[in-house]
Amino acid sequence: IGAIELYEQAIAGAKENEYIQEEALAKELAAKFYLDWNKETIAQAYLIKAYYAYAQWGAVAKLKHLEKSYGELLKPIQQQDSTLTRRNIAQETVTYTTTDSTRLLDFNSVMKATQAISGEIKLDNLFSVLMRVTLENAGAQKGYLILLETGKWVIEAQAIRESNSSEEIQLKSQQSLPLESTYELPTSLIYYVARTQKTVVLDNATNETQFAADPYIQNYQPKSILCIPIINRGQFIGILYLENNLTFAAFTKHHLEVLKVLTTQAAFSLENARLYENLSTAKNQLEEYSRTLEEKVKERTEELNEKNLHLSETLKQLQHTQSQLIQTEKMSSLGQMVAGIAHEINNPITFISGNINHVAEYSQDLLDLINTYQQEYPNPTAKIKEIIEEIDLNFLTQDFDKLLHSMEIGVERISKIVLSLRNFSRLDESEMKPVNIHDGIDSTLLISQNRLSSPGNKSEIKIVKKYASLPLINCYASQLNQVFMNIINNAIDALEEKRKKESRSSDKPTITISTTVTKDRTVQIKISNNGPSISPEIKQKIFDPFFTTKPVGTGTGLGLSISYSIIVEKHKGKLICNSVPGKGVEFAIEIPL
Repeated sequence: IGAIELYEQAIAGAKENEYIQEEALAKELAAKFYLDWNKETIAQAYLIKAYYAYAQWGAVAKLKHLEKSYGELLKPIQQQDSTLTRRNIAQETVTYTTTDSTRLLDFNSVMKATQAISGEIKLDNLFSVLMRVTLENAGAQKGYLILLETGKWVIEAQAIRESNSSEEIQLKSQQSLPLESTYELPTSLIYYVARTQKTVVLDNATNETQFAADPYIQNYQPKSILCIPIINRGQFIGILYLENNLTFAAFTKHHLEVLKVLTTQAAFSLENARLYENLSTAKNQLEEYSRTLEEKVKERTEELNEKNLHLSETLKQLQHTQSQLIQTEKMSSLGQMVAGIAHEINNPITFISGNINHVAEYSQDLLDLINTYQQEYPNPTAKIKEIIEEIDLNFLTQDFDKLLHSMEIGVERISKIVLSLRNFSRLDESEMKPVNIHDGIDSTLLISQNRLSSPGNKSEIKIVKKYASLPLINCYASQLNQVFMNIINNAIDALEEKRKKESRSSDKPTITISTTVTKDRTVQIKISNNGPSISPEIKQKIFDPFFTTKPVGTGTGLGLSISYSIIVEKHKGKLICNSVPGKGVEFAIEIPL
């Protein structure tokens, strides 16, 4: 008894709050409860009520499930005469000007109609199908779909039947025409439905005193009008307006019940179609922004508030800007560190270089003295002989000159490295100054010498220089050296596979660097390698931020993007990538004189 009471309370509560889906479910569960008690008659009554509630909700798949599971209990629905009254149909607040006898829904037709509506995902197609289906099922001559868009009512679709033939329906969709700008609708009636959210059926519109003063009704004298709200999960989203000028009382309760099912399904389909359209728009916009990358970071707050669909691109731009700032700071810190190391190394090297000549002179004097001693005293004591043998005096005198010479070579090499480090960092040249481009390239190669040499089983990378006679170039020297470093490092990476192979022919891993002055008064620097070529698809993206073909963790995808920015934006020049299958890759830099 307690369970029966709870079922009744659940049904009543759902009905009172217009939760049609909960009402249908409660009735179905009550039917199952009575079936378990073998109370088939009572169960059948609840099951039929559940069936009608699911139909009103537009749950087509559920109706098929009930028909399959309880076919015998639902047979009376199919056998009822069309003259039955509406007492078995769920009630709804409807304003009528007259009364009419109705019949039960033709559920097969309704299901086909709802399936046609639910099968459309694009708004334009959905509007067309919805208007055609509603005109056909309601027997209307004219129909309008009016939706609430950003607080204003707009006409989104229009359908007009030229004759009684359903084949001659003119459809117009996605008009977005403001309701107040049209004279083809009784706006007072539509605003009444918008305000009360009640369905209005006028059997004779010209005799209805409440709306008879409407200019449209006075001018066009329509006969039958039906205006029904479209509600989705408790949210009022639109109005369906139908009109029939052939007969009075054209819209029966049967038509109203059909339209309620159709508009319920239409509400879900409209939500899905709008979501699909928004997602399609978002996808197109994201693809466009990924190609241009021109959105400014300063607009990010407004874009996040006004256009949620732009969030992904805004975050990408923030990452790009942040990475560039970090990279710039790293290069600045590296330049300061390199300059500091060069300065600290240069001082003792200068001291060593300055004194090594004195060491050579002093050592030569000592060796001459020892030689004189040997000539004057050819018979040394036993102690002196022991020391001579212990230190291997003959080898020492022969090797000492070689030792001093190797020290001179080492000091000279360290001095060159220090000079290259200072040229590479160029902290004293924050502004554009005339510099020798070849010095910057040679400094970069010297710093990269460790990678160019042949460690382990790798062959050495050959460097071919084809320098022309160039004037001094007005540029940001440290930034230009950074570009050389990025391109040369990429060339070394590209030649890694070739270096691992035993090269018995002349096709050795090679980096070729050439410079020239073009007829357009620009300095051209070409850095090419004979490694693998790159495809046209990759070449199109090679200067995009964060694009890399290297394994995860070995590249950030910023080197060439920053290099492009330095050459094109800072120096107003050009950076071009050329690649021919089987002939490696070439980067061409052009800087105006």
